[in-house]
Amino acid sequence: MCGIAKISRNAYYDYLRGPTSKEVSDNLIVDRIRQVQEETFYGYVYRPMKTLLNVKFGIDTNENHVLLLMRKNGLLSCVRRRKHSEEVYARRREMRGSAPPDLIRRDFFSLMPGTRFLQDITYLPVIEGNLYMNTVEDLYNGEARAWSISDHPNTRLCVDTVLKLASELGTHTTGVIVHSDAGTTYLSFEYRMLLAELGVLQSMGERGDVYDNAAMEALNGIIKTECLYCRFGKTKVENHQIPADEMIPVVEAFMQRYNTERLKEALGYLSPVRFRELNPKGKYLMVIRGAD
Repeated sequence: MCGIAKISRNAYYDYLRGPTSKEVSDNLIVDRIRQVQEETFYGYVYRPMKTLLNVKFGIDTNENHVLLLMRKNGLLSCVRRRKHSEEVYARRREMRGSAPPDLIRRDFFSLMPGTRFLQDITYLPVIEGNLYMNTVEDLYNGEARAWSISDHPNTRLCVDTVLKLASELGTHTTGVIVHSDAGTTYLSFEYRMLLAELGVLQSMGERGDVYDNAAMEALNGIIKTECLYCRFGKTKVENHQIPADEMIPVVEAFMQRYNTERLKEALGYLSPVRFRELNPKGKYLMVIRGAD
């Protein structure tokens, strides 16, 4: 009587998967991709497809080749299709790999209003956790020209603040410098693209060096001490005892008062807004000659 030949488990799985990658043609790969897409209603993108081809069919090929065959044969997934052109994605990759230069270099001074700005995110402790406030300060007069408050320190917060600044400046955004620390939100593609579209020059200090944005840190300190601590008490603020719906209007009112009523010694005891109104074209160095 004839015996039954025994084969190993791996050999059996190899038999089920079919020919090895060396024997596989592009036509067979396309057939397998089409089979998977039809079974999943075109739910596979190319990277998982590459893995599935290897696991299910024993086809070992690279991701780029799978993407090329899927694109060429109309087998791309319906899930998360690209929203932009390849040029946009290439520019996005370029931005991720390069940080903006430091155009301020700790020179926190400006002769003209609306030309050199600092910005930073500070947190506001509330019962619900933390709120986050992104503020843009004009180096000309220390005025807070725009700010936004959110429950997340994300790109949307920074984008909203810059859009408010652009609304304040009108058409005069080209060549304007906006300086920040090296936070990840300021390196995001959406934020940097917005600045580029507005013609704004992005400036960024060294990572972890607070002195590169010292003037902005000073403003954040004023908000904490003169607004939050004076109004609610330092202990309550630091222990997250103030609800968000109570803190937000207090901060908003303080920012308006800071701009229009708070007198600054460096501005001749004028408020930032009043100083700008009296010197709309800027401040210039003057040489006073003595009598002959």
